[in-house]
Amino acid sequence: MAAEHPSAWPDLPPDLLATVLRRLPSLADRVRLRAVCRPWRSSASGLPPSHLHLPWLAFLDGTLLDVANNAAHRVRIPDDAVCYSAGENTLFLAHDDGRCSLVDVFSGAVTPLPELAVHLHACNVNPRYELMQPITKVVVSTSAAELEEHCRLVAVVIQNRKVIISTCGRRAAGETNNACLALDDHFGFCIADVKFFQGRIYALSKANETLAAIDLNKGRLDDLPPCCVEVVILRAASEKIEMTHEPHLHEDPWPFGHVVAGWYLVVSNNGKLLMLRRWTRKRLLSSDHYDEWIEFPDPDGYEVKRTRRFDVFEMDRRYGRWNKVHDLDGQALFVSPPCSKSAPPAGHGAREDCIYFVHQMGPRRPEDPLGDSGVYNMRDGTITRRPLMPEPAAVSASLPWRYRFPAWVFPVEIEVSNSV
Repeated sequence: MAAEHPSAWPDLPPDLLATVLRRLPSLADRVRLRAVCRPWRSSASGLPPSHLHLPWLAFLDGTLLDVANNAAHRVRIPDDAVCYSAGENTLFLAHDDGRCSLVDVFSGAVTPLPELAVHLHACNVNPRYELMQPITKVVVSTSAAELEEHCRLVAVVIQNRKVIISTCGRRAAGETNNACLALDDHFGFCIADVKFFQGRIYALSKANETLAAIDLNKGRLDDLPPCCVEVVILRAASEKIEMTHEPHLHEDPWPFGHVVAGWYLVVSNNGKLLMLRRWTRKRLLSSDHYDEWIEFPDPDGYEVKRTRRFDVFEMDRRYGRWNKVHDLDGQALFVSPPCSKSAPPAGHGAREDCIYFVHQMGPRRPEDPLGDSGVYNMRDGTITRRPLMPEPAAVSASLPWRYRFPAWVFPVEIEVSNSV
């Protein structure tokens, strides 16, 4: 009689389950498959990661854009919350009542951060009115290799100067509260970017590219010494920051000069900390009257603020300096103001030695929801515009401008809670 009844779904053989996983092109579908039951999750955990494609783009209204397939998905953002990208596949939500939490965009798992919320309230942070104390960056640690078991860290940068670091995790009964560390002007400069790397948090200065670090004591924030800031890089990558013209690169003929419009910290695949400079053309304004400023147009059809090239430097802790690099050892970098990361091209279908960038420029082009985006080739200095898709059909042009600040989202094969 038992032989006449079909086997239950949880008893699906692992080899057949692997075949199903390989045929699912969407990461969201693969996460849902793992969440069906414990036997499926256990079997899937022993399988190699599925072949991933280009990272997705996240917009602040909860729109997720699968750039490889030009398909849009939505994450439900509560009406009483303001959304920030926190890196990897995580969003940071700050609610009107003071609560804050981390949300996984694919599994939907929510991690409350009550202790961090208390510190944000003490700093008078109000996400709805950001003119006084704005949140300028949120970053989550991606690896617990240098931290205590089950420890994960989240850092919130306020007004480009204050940094609040908190442990985070789902607390079971009897576990202690999250530990928080408030760094009020500890770094002593205007912060261009922050990054968790090798058990430390690194902060980069906008003024002179000084790099400072704090050893996080394996996540035991309550036991940090009172003076724990280490200056790693003492000087800028060059005495004078200027856009150079190297023989193998195409020169930009703009006669009025160039300026650095952004800095980014990225951890390379070979375990190096990189700094990227993003260059744009210098704006040229002219007017006979103070209230009639006119900006000279860009003759090649792009706005002056468009990205023109990148410089890449590698941290040299031994000599306290940045060393310029001319290739990426075959890897690809994905850069956006909220989140940047390196990836092996073979795992994402990306081009080698290239920098994929997205940067929202402003409300002047409502028909272009991706703004300033493209691929910068480190080998020949060329930029390919609109490389991600011929037309952004999946993102509506009516998306309000304040939500048009795309950030890279990096799909990972994540584990879901055992309570599912």
